[in-house]
Amino acid sequence: MMANKQYNLISIIYDDLRIYGKWQLLLFLLVLTSAMLVILVTYQTRSMIMVREKLLLEKNVLDAEWSSLILSEKMLSHYSRIERVAIDKLQMRYVDLMQDNKLHE
Repeated sequence: MMANKQYNLISIIYDDLRIYGKWQLLLFLLVLTSAMLVILVTYQTRSMIMVREKLLLEKNVLDAEWSSLILSEKMLSHYSRIERVAIDKLQMRYVDLMQDNKLHE
């Protein structure tokens, strides 16, 4: 009768790799390292793309604000130009309320 002999699978695999599979083990470790580096680079690339998108959105907001400020500046300069022409060419002056009240008394 044949006796049931149990084999330790882990020790068999380790012995085979140590004796016959040094190149295979080295290639396996290189492939594993390469896969981890691909994962790391992909993660960093996606992070950088997200930062870039946020910066582009911020740039668009700032561009819109800049355009609004330019329009406001043009409108305000337009009114100051009218005021300057009224004072210089037409000799118009602001009314002083204190003097106006004294005249009516």
